Amino acid sequence: MKEIPEEEYRSYIAEAQSIAFCTVYPTAVAEGIQSGHIYKGSSCTVFRCHNGFTFVRGVPDSEDTAELHRLITNEGAKLLTDNSSLCEALSAMGGVGSFLRDNYSFPYDKAPDYALPVGYELRSIDEELWGRLSGRVVPADFWADYEQFSANGRGMCVMYGGEPVSWAFTSAVSSSEADIGIETAETHRRRGLALAAAAAVMGEVLPQRRPVWGCHQSNKGSAHTAEKLGFVKTASCVMIKRAE
Repeated sequence: MKEIPEEEYRSYIAEAQSIAFCTVYPTAVAEGIQSGHIYKGSSCTVFRCHNGFTFVRGVPDSEDTAELHRLITNEGAKLLTDNSSLCEALSAMGGVGSFLRDNYSFPYDKAPDYALPVGYELRSIDEELWGRLSGRVVPADFWADYEQFSANGRGMCVMYGGEPVSWAFTSAVSSSEADIGIETAETHRRRGLALAAAAAVMGEVLPQRRPVWGCHQSNKGSAHTAEKLGFVKTASCVMIKRAE
């Protein structure tokens, strides 16, 4: 595959937006809002985001499929696709695992309201908090640096006793959509903290951008939070990543 020069990325916006099950991540790269790479194969275009999420527009031939397998197994790319034939071909090559994912969209123009329990408070994710957040889902995994996040992203953190215990942020942002990521410390779960943080972020991106959400089908907690916030499932896909 040939890597496309960054100055040509915007010419691939239409292709990014045609990936129906999830447009926000590839479009964020094509529009130059978030870091990533675009590759041109023999019969497809590949969008690879900063966090490793990778999308294919078109039907890869055998050479392109082999290169996708290399990106997954050698470079940690995480391919999201609804192409069952591509899934079968990559699985046959070995060294990968697959996971079902659901994608959601928010159909309303106003974010819901959720109050925090006593003792908790909301704080915007600033540069100091950016460096303190740790866990499976944090802004630093999706954005190149704090400067890029502060210019284009949004994030809210729930604080308890001066410590960050739950947060929500835009993990991907295009000109029309914003994907919401959440994380809550295990000892502070089931208290509605993620609901309050996510609702606050949604309120900041609406109405300019439509909030969207994605999670593994096995992540019942994330799915429940999305549905409680008012998100509606719109599509499913498969994530293929390097076998652990």
